[in-house]
Amino acid sequence: MPYEPSGLTEDDLIDFTPEMRQQAIAALEDWQIGPLYNPPLHRDNPLGKRGAFWCPSGGSNITGPAVADPETGVIFVTSRMGCSANQMLPGEEADLRYMTDNGTTTTGVTVARYANGPGAGAPRHPTGLPLWKPPYSRITAIDLNTGEHLWMIPVGETPDRIKNNPALAGIDVGNTGSGSHAPMLVTPSMLVYADAISDGTPHLFAIDKATGRELARVPVPADSGYGMMSYVHQGEQYIVLQTGSTLTAMSLHGPIAQGAAH
Repeated sequence: MPYEPSGLTEDDLIDFTPEMRQQAIAALEDWQIGPLYNPPLHRDNPLGKRGAFWCPSGGSNITGPAVADPETGVIFVTSRMGCSANQMLPGEEADLRYMTDNGTTTTGVTVARYANGPGAGAPRHPTGLPLWKPPYSRITAIDLNTGEHLWMIPVGETPDRIKNNPALAGIDVGNTGSGSHAPMLVTPSMLVYADAISDGTPHLFAIDKATGRELARVPVPADSGYGMMSYVHQGEQYIVLQTGSTLTAMSLHGPIAQGAAH
């Protein structure tokens, strides 16, 4: 059971209003949407399309990453909705993409009739909103023993650029998620992840592993990426975040009893 849409249909498109739905359909008119493994299209194809839309455009191994709880057999997967569209070119022409500065090509030669070409561009909704329904990013808890999805929550909060979009005046869109992957850490008592609140301020969020309910949040000095770690030193527990080219250690102030780390 997928945790993000596999492929793209009109039912997946933005539907805050009927007009926005029709605008999204019109924006995608020059691209071929379809199921997972939507076949690629070559340039000058009979359909007259710029390219085939591939959703999702990557895997959860790219950023995040997922974290697993050995005590419960549950994996927590962070993901965000995203699509890409490529265009196939004749093999001989595709080789020219790798021409060096002095006008020579690589030593290899493409033997296939068609090869992957440049991106086919990215359609945009006229309002500046994403083309698809929220959540734009999420965390999904999956029982590895049964495959059951236990819960799903949006990552972070709806960004101000979404909340304050003039096209959404008077519309309650709920929590759309920030659109970012969430670096995560699972502990015996909670799930911790890093993201931003609506105004972009970075935070750490503590989540109930069993229900997905938010337990607490605290601001942090900088945005973080990929994973995080926790350790206890001299009776005090720390969480370490990857913040760009640096590491940031956050302390859970106060002594803790032996073996009582979170």
